[in-house]
Amino acid sequence: MEIAEDKGIPQEKVLEIISEAIAAAYKKDYGKKKQKVIAQLDPKTGEAKFWQVKLVVDEKMILEEPIEKVKATKKETKKKQTKTKKPSSTETIENKEKIHFNPERHITLEEAKKIEPKIKVGEEIKFPLKAEEVYGRIAAQTAKQVILQKLKEAEREEILKEYQSKEGEAISGIVQRIEQNAIFLDIGRTSAILPKTEQVPNEFYRPGQRLKLYVLKI
Repeated sequence: MEIAEDKGIPQEKVLEIISEAIAAAYKKDYGKKKQKVIAQLDPKTGEAKFWQVKLVVDEKMILEEPIEKVKATKKETKKKQTKTKKPSSTETIENKEKIHFNPERHITLEEAKKIEPKIKVGEEIKFPLKAEEVYGRIAAQTAKQVILQKLKEAEREEILKEYQSKEGEAISGIVQRIEQNAIFLDIGRTSAILPKTEQVPNEFYRPGQRLKLYVLKI
């Protein structure tokens, strides 16, 4: 794929990003609020498949309805004070492990076993969704934004990996601009900073000059 080659990102990662983008577009036009939708794109045929994903939970994990918060004015508070119990640390931990059940995102173990008998709590179950071919302008814009953002993040990760392996090595760089406390250099896929403290005393630097550099830190 051209995008993978141009940005130096593995093809599998690019496909993953595009799949996330079309899943976001699908949810925008055809999904429901709180749904988790995933997609899989076939790079050869261009065909996309969609699923709704639900987390399998045990009934013990489901929180009861939250206690309503009662607002009171200062005047009312003086007349009648309500005593409240501060939750213990054990109760707090237990509540953090529990969830507010949402049928769009969760399914009980009992129901999940009717579909996949060997499934366990904490695993996910996929439900096929009907593939759609027509998407609105907002959904298309959403997909575009997801692709651009995710590609930028993936490219940054690849650059980080590449230069982390060069830490402690010598590389070449071309002076881009010179400031009072630092020199900025082009070293390929990213830039490097040569601070004043690392510059050779009385050495003259100029834009376009090629230097041999030692990589101290990424």
